[in-house]
Amino acid sequence: RNHVAQAYLVSSEEVVGFGRQAADWFAPVAMAAAAVCVVLHHRRSSRPPPAPYSQISPARQQAFERELRERRVHTAIFRKYDTNKSGKLEPDQVRNLLTDLSNRPPSEQELNYILKLCDDKKPNGAIDLSELRHAIQAWKSYVTQSNELQAALDQFDVSGSGKLELEELKAYLTHLNGGLEVTDAEVEWVMSQADVFGDGACSKPELAMATAAWYTRVEKKQVNCACTIS
Repeated sequence: RNHVAQAYLVSSEEVVGFGRQAADWFAPVAMAAAAVCVVLHHRRSSRPPPAPYSQISPARQQAFERELRERRVHTAIFRKYDTNKSGKLEPDQVRNLLTDLSNRPPSEQELNYILKLCDDKKPNGAIDLSELRHAIQAWKSYVTQSNELQAALDQFDVSGSGKLELEELKAYLTHLNGGLEVTDAEVEWVMSQADVFGDGACSKPELAMATAAWYTRVEKKQVNCACTIS
């Protein structure tokens, strides 16, 4: 006990000084944390309950039913290919899925690209249920347009380097966008996705796959609701 008491012996002035410094540092942090908790609690508690199905418009009912059907379809697909019941689609299972979607097996490069592109919500080297929709859309878009994309890449590879420089890439994307100019941010995004393997090179196959992902990367259409007072 004496040893313990001696270890904690400090002057009262030191204790008071340390306490004041700690309080000066901790008080603003604690207040900020408390404010965040209050805001989050308010948002959660003020969230309205789901609207009764009978009290929503036909348009909302259709949107709800469509989303529900898609979820059921994706859940059924996921269960079919998750043969070992691991709760995720591993590379071989993803390969089987992509093969069935396109009637041809993906190359190793294509398979790795889909995995790296879509394994973003729960990165684990596999495709989870929440990532399945993105994977299916990206693969279908790529397979459907691969020939067109490769031809366009050849057309806009003015330098003949086998890959597109930024200006060439912008012209290429503008062409695919029906002549409507694309933003620099979109160009940079495609370039970054094309280098998804991190090797500093963006070959034509990588660009074709990145372009297919960009082609379906469209902001969801917002439905404007207006309140009229009579």
